[in-house]
Amino acid sequence: MNILTEEKLNKPVLAEEAEPISMTVAQYIVKQLSAWGVRRIYGVIGDTTFDLLDELARQNEIAYIACRHEGAAALMASAEAKLTGGIGVCLATSGPGIANLLNGLADAAADRAGVLAITGQVDSDQIGTGTKQEINQQLLIQPIARQSELLAHPDALPQLLQRLLVHAVLHGEVTHLSIPKDGFRKKVRGEVVPYFPHLHQAVETPLQLWEDAARRLDSAMRPVIYAGRGAESASQELIRLAEKLGAPIITSLPARTLVPNDHPLYAGGLGQAGSECSSLILAECDLVLMLGATWWPDDYVPKQASVLQIDIDPSQMGKGHPLVQGIVADLASALPKINERLGQQPDRTSWKERTAKLREAWRLRIEGEAALEGSPTPPQAIMAELSDWLESDAIIAVDTGDHTLWFNRIYQAKREQRILISGRWRTLGFAVPAAIAAKLCCPERQVVAVAGDGGAVQTLLEFQTAVEQGLPITVLIINNGAYAMEKNRMLAERMNTLGSVIRNLDFAAVAKALGGYGRRVEDRNGLREALTEAQKNPQPVLIEVMTADTVVPHTSA
Repeated sequence: MNILTEEKLNKPVLAEEAEPISMTVAQYIVKQLSAWGVRRIYGVIGDTTFDLLDELARQNEIAYIACRHEGAAALMASAEAKLTGGIGVCLATSGPGIANLLNGLADAAADRAGVLAITGQVDSDQIGTGTKQEINQQLLIQPIARQSELLAHPDALPQLLQRLLVHAVLHGEVTHLSIPKDGFRKKVRGEVVPYFPHLHQAVETPLQLWEDAARRLDSAMRPVIYAGRGAESASQELIRLAEKLGAPIITSLPARTLVPNDHPLYAGGLGQAGSECSSLILAECDLVLMLGATWWPDDYVPKQASVLQIDIDPSQMGKGHPLVQGIVADLASALPKINERLGQQPDRTSWKERTAKLREAWRLRIEGEAALEGSPTPPQAIMAELSDWLESDAIIAVDTGDHTLWFNRIYQAKREQRILISGRWRTLGFAVPAAIAAKLCCPERQVVAVAGDGGAVQTLLEFQTAVEQGLPITVLIINNGAYAMEKNRMLAERMNTLGSVIRNLDFAAVAKALGGYGRRVEDRNGLREALTEAQKNPQPVLIEVMTADTVVPHTSA
């Protein structure tokens, strides 16, 4: 007969003495991330993360991508999350390491891309002492990271890391875990927690809401559909709905590929970089169906509009724009339900004729701009050549600058293509890191970075990262010798243009020095030849296109 000791009687019935599993903190992190489908970590080395780097070198499930700058590493993680819908992961050391991450992490946070940042911290007994490279990391990253935790004890790691991963993948948030230098070697109690599919289980929306939405659309005489990146999973149903309603389709820049740009209902982008056609249509419509979009530029939308919005994120409902009805739902399941419930459509002949006339006028205007010739190459001609050259499933990473507007204005996107941008943060230097991440994620697809000279210099040394990784990306640098958008806005306000002119380096020569191929072109024919060469080249290619600082339409201070 077993006699329970007093010590055992004082413990919970199911309590057992759990022995530490045979994993260190560094080993556990690698196993946990791998279980959640993480295949790459982008980072820059530092002494507080040596143990994690050593562990990454001992396995083959997660690749470590050594970057030139932590900010670029974070931009790569952000771009991977935007492209795949999964988690991007970046790694940095304490002090200046985490400080350099912040710009790329802010890009991810602004565009709701799920990124986990892991940073080393000084030794546990040095935290708070002001020793070298020590800073309160949680306070530093607070405006950007939704969750930021310091690992104070190894036994807390399983719970902390799982929570950070859930927030990143489920809500598209930036999360952060800092680990003291001496913490990576400590043993962990706990098991690796697998990814559970229920995290992305669809939420059922009451049927009454779909019926209400269908009635609103049935009664609208001048409907328009405005789609953002969140509608990616429902592009075919979106087109089907538009055709049923006879509603023109307007998109944000990342969503341009959701609808073939030659579709008879496509009306272009929104905002200064979009089409004049879209602004006129919005001014005359009586109902906007807003799908997975957040961009609502005040100067290009009606002050009073009836907006029916569908988005997976309830916090985006009515954010910065009027709202008559909001529905929280996954668009892949939402649009079929609306399509099924649409009734007899009213006679919208006059609306269809009006919008067709506006679209045709816009098409003719763009074709005229795209046909421009000359030396230096007109920016419109560059985007037209890019449209003709890129493959039907290419991934295009577009930097921030006046070239972004020319791209959105002229470029003709295809359905299987993807466009990556720094949407709300709008940082310079996004394109090259984003292209590297895209090629790593999709090695079989053509990947191109489109950057201005002002943005390119911010992260150009990552071109060497592409060389080291053997990534045949093409970097197109549009060189107009200025921060042209800022320069032209200052001129419009009759200001001095101090700081807007750039003394550029020889980009093509830099590409060669970094181990890739570089070429400078002066006109459209030269660009055509260089693009053809790039397609056959197995190494990273940089094409520098000389152009003028042409004023973008609707430029104002």
